Amino acid sequence: MKTHRRAAALSACVLACIALPAIAADRVHAGQWVGSWTDGKTTRPTSSCMSQSDADAMNGDAKSIRAYLEKTIPPSICQLTDIKVDGSKVSYTAICGAAGVRSNTTTYHGDSMESIDSKGAKSQGKRVGACT
Repeated sequence: MKTHRRAAALSACVLACIALPAIAADRVHAGQWVGSWTDGKTTRPTSSCMSQSDADAMNGDAKSIRAYLEKTIPPSICQLTDIKVDGSKVSYTAICGAAGVRSNTTTYHGDSMESIDSKGAKSQGKRVGACT
């Protein structure tokens, strides 16, 4: 009987140790996001719904993040280069014709984020619940 309890306790500990890092690794969660964007002169409110598949892509590697970004910023508008992932930070460079070249770094915290680009534009956002 003691052996079964020990085995059950050990199994529970192993599962918890495996599950916790997987949960902690999420950069962003699915749901309704609101925030603001500013370039120092103008501030605009932002709002978007991030689906579970979009969140999964943003929680993945540079390849899955590129696929998501190219869905939201089509290659016909901007060419994306230098996509890098470092823990909770995602950075990339966008070459956008007459608008020029911008490098962007976004730091995610699961239910919040902040971003800055090389021209000084900043954005911030937070998850406010399920998509509406």
